[in-house]
Amino acid sequence: MTLGRLVYVLYHRPVGRLKTCLREGGPIQQWKTEKGRREMEQAAYGLTAPVTSDKWRVTSASEVGGQISDIRSPISGAPVEIHMLVGTRFWFMAAYALVSLQRQIDRALHVHFYDDGSLEARQREKLRELAAEVTFHDRAGIDARIGQYLPEEKFPFIRERLRNYPNLKKLTDPHVGSSGPKLVMDADVLFFGWPKELLQWSDTPETILCATDVTESYGYSRALMEKLAGAPIPLDINVGITGLQSESLNWQELERWCRELITHEKTNYYLEQALVAMLCAQRPFTQLPLERYITGPSDTQVLVGEGVMQHYVDLSKKEYFRKVWKKFTAES
Repeated sequence: MTLGRLVYVLYHRPVGRLKTCLREGGPIQQWKTEKGRREMEQAAYGLTAPVTSDKWRVTSASEVGGQISDIRSPISGAPVEIHMLVGTRFWFMAAYALVSLQRQIDRALHVHFYDDGSLEARQREKLRELAAEVTFHDRAGIDARIGQYLPEEKFPFIRERLRNYPNLKKLTDPHVGSSGPKLVMDADVLFFGWPKELLQWSDTPETILCATDVTESYGYSRALMEKLAGAPIPLDINVGITGLQSESLNWQELERWCRELITHEKTNYYLEQALVAMLCAQRPFTQLPLERYITGPSDTQVLVGEGVMQHYVDLSKKEYFRKVWKKFTAES
């Protein structure tokens, strides 16, 4: 064990856990939240997919003068493709996300799951029941594709981050060696209304799509990010939902960005978010409005189901695990 690792294990990790415990209300509150998480996971096995009538589609922007419309036409829409990372620790959150989305859009879902290698057979079968079409991408196949297109000797920083920073897999797993638009969604979201902006991007994916953060979290200085991107960095980019064209990603450039960010300002939990913000700085992008797609909702927003979608980051997971999922279990 290196000296740096020893310092981390003996000091930084326990101090970090203590700070997290205090932020979350102490050990009793943490226990209640964990109890709710376990109950949510068990209840996920009883979820059933909503029955879609297959008679509605989103009115296209061109049909309403270039504006997004709330009107739905009685013509079947194309399936909506969603890409999600999944594993045994968070498969049940993905299950609830899909059930809540399907209930709102009334269009068939084609879901691509990228297994981290831990998904169990019964978890996989339950996920398969919850969408019209499901494709599982196994870890061995994903790793082989990454090895082919991002060899270690040419992409050492990306490959090191993939071993130690799972969030970066939201970029690599769906996009490496692939083409076409991919709408990548985190598992810890729920939908409470018709996501017209999301569906419009699915039908006409002409820009980068991203969510809006409740507070800006890039982990790196704007000066360095803007120097590397060659353009001003947009405000408050969040990657809970990210739409990208796979072939548009320049992996050599992303490797260079990773190298420069890490070399100058060390590794950071928000690296993936910083990279997407830098991509948005260079290209047209669409940012989902925070008042409709809420990142880190308050307890009140969670309990009343405010907005179209809620993304449960940080402290908002408390009510998510304890209460809000029960609404979808009852309705299912």
